[in-house]
Amino acid sequence: RAQRELRDAYALFDGTLSGFAEGRDTLDGYGRPVYLEPVRASSVTVVLEEAMTSWAPWRSHLKRVMDARPDQLPQVIGPAMPYARADNLLLLDQMNRLTGALEAWTQQEAGRIRLLLGVTFSLALGTFFFSMWLYAKRMQMTRLQHDLLDEVLHKVSAAVVVLDTDADTIFRTNDTMARMFGYGEEALVGLRVSTLLRPQGEDLVGHRSDGSTFIASTERHEAMWESRKLFVETVMDVTTQRSTEAHLSGLAYNDPLTNLPNRLLFDDRLQVGMARARREHGRLGLLFMDLDGFKAVNDAHGHDVGDLLLKAVAMRLQQALRASDTVSRRGGDEFTIILHDVADREACQRVADSLTEQLTAPFVLQGQSLRVGASIGIAVFPDDGGDADALMAVADADMYRSKRERSTVVRA
Repeated sequence: RAQRELRDAYALFDGTLSGFAEGRDTLDGYGRPVYLEPVRASSVTVVLEEAMTSWAPWRSHLKRVMDARPDQLPQVIGPAMPYARADNLLLLDQMNRLTGALEAWTQQEAGRIRLLLGVTFSLALGTFFFSMWLYAKRMQMTRLQHDLLDEVLHKVSAAVVVLDTDADTIFRTNDTMARMFGYGEEALVGLRVSTLLRPQGEDLVGHRSDGSTFIASTERHEAMWESRKLFVETVMDVTTQRSTEAHLSGLAYNDPLTNLPNRLLFDDRLQVGMARARREHGRLGLLFMDLDGFKAVNDAHGHDVGDLLLKAVAMRLQQALRASDTVSRRGGDEFTIILHDVADREACQRVADSLTEQLTAPFVLQGQSLRVGASIGIAVFPDDGGDADALMAVADADMYRSKRERSTVVRA
């Protein structure tokens, strides 16, 4: 719009000035075509030649401004502005003198059209300078807005992209974003952000230029800029955060020695298992196991060997049970087991007997053959209780009964 205004002012000014010097076709005050005779009066031509001389270099610079593409304007308007500043008052003074000379001449000639054109010329001159000033202000404001946007983007420590109205094409970005994806900042502009950030399962994955990937998290907001809707998106690499969360989750729900579910996770799975059995009118088995002879091994060989033995017991239990069942380390040498979809107590007893037999086989640790046994108590949901505490109490009591019986057998 500013360029169009500049072209109109330029055409009016240049056409009027050259018309006085060389003559030209134009329109009269009623819009009718007339031919403008060149001015021959010496009092006018002297001032006119001075004005033409001052106008010539400025005229070439302005043509470059008017013909420039939008991205070329910052380069071509710069050289034009010194002429505007330097020759503004000089040319304005010459135009005033020329207007005065024209008025005197038109009065002498009594030419109403000449007088009208002289006034028109003065108005054109004012319009021209106003257009130049307005255009320069708009260009300055645009540059300030661009500079402000770039400054804000580069001062933000997070990776930021400004997306065009299609919400996908990268319009602006910052150094952090370029480093995160391994691209030059200019290379990112014009790319589609959907080629850099792609969904993969439940995660959003960032794809770097070298082919490596990372787990990303984004946040997007709409923004208006120069009456244009854009989207500002912040990108974060959360790979380390996810890894930390997974590690903390493991610490919270798994036994650090055996990596079996701990008491917290086991109790949760027991609640879920009972709810499922209740819905399906089925049964669930709960086994409470305590190792026999573990204290003797721990005292004789030390806690390091005792820890290795607990790990080996945990592995043997996992291998002996179904994938759908859950084995947990309750604490010390106590383990609890959930058996899903059991028919009755006898089925649970068969599993308990099998586990006891599995654990009586020797464990070879650090070149030593070690033996332990197991006492296992059984509780069945819903036969022995309708909640976790009741089941655990029944299984615990049954375990101690089993341990007493084994001790009696051993003494006998």
